[in-house]
Amino acid sequence: MTVAIITDSTADLPSELADSLGIHVVPLNVMFGNEAFLDGVTIKSDEFYRRLESGDVFPTTSQPAAGVFLEKYREVAASSDEIISIHISEGLSKTINSARHARQEFGEGGARIEVVDSRQVGMGLGLVVLAVARAARDGLDLSALTTMARSLVDSAHIYFLVDTLEYLRRGGRIGRAQAFLGSILRIHPILTIEDGVVEPLERARSRRKGLARLRALVEAAGPASAVATCSAGVPELARELADLLKALAPGGEVIMADVGPVVGAHGGPGLIGVAFISERPA
Repeated sequence: MTVAIITDSTADLPSELADSLGIHVVPLNVMFGNEAFLDGVTIKSDEFYRRLESGDVFPTTSQPAAGVFLEKYREVAASSDEIISIHISEGLSKTINSARHARQEFGEGGARIEVVDSRQVGMGLGLVVLAVARAARDGLDLSALTTMARSLVDSAHIYFLVDTLEYLRRGGRIGRAQAFLGSILRIHPILTIEDGVVEPLERARSRRKGLARLRALVEAAGPASAVATCSAGVPELARELADLLKALAPGGEVIMADVGPVVGAHGGPGLIGVAFISERPA
């Protein structure tokens, strides 16, 4: 019996890819004022970005309750004796705390459950989950998969080119001074996830230069065992970036993913990014 794989919606996995590998996705919560939605379930990316750009209510996000995870663990345990649950960085969300509390409440009488902090978000998390899911399909047991996941965490990288830092400021991920400086200079910041939190990396003077720089960052850290783009309402830029990355991706395959509502609430519309798993030792 294969090990069941659970992640959360901030992995931004294309649904057909997640479904093909039997990956279970627990949605985070998105709120526009008093309206509550489930990320990727009751609100999709297209509708979210329309509301974000046209409305005057700034969205907020929150982690799933422990009870949501407990329900999912019980559901999955009906057909699996082992579960690995891989989630967004603890430095960015309390989602993994909910998963840990659910595992404790689940107890020791049913399936074995391992909870792993990816120290990533978006397709940085998604690529780790995909690699683990494929290994589970090939027959690795829970212990081996957990070791694999924690090793991949050290090899996963993501870089974001954003139009503005204002959404990160509103979400409490950077300070007002940083956001203001980026605004007055009209730059396109390139951000990354380092030690589980958002960190500024450098600045690009234009989107075009930013895309070229994203490619250069992947090339410098390569070779890569997996490459993905992610975009928030700019599919044409995602395709352009994917074309730039094909020569660096195994078999020329670049996964293209939409940035979902929860990640998009902090990155803002126009975000374009690249995630990859480096084969170099961490």
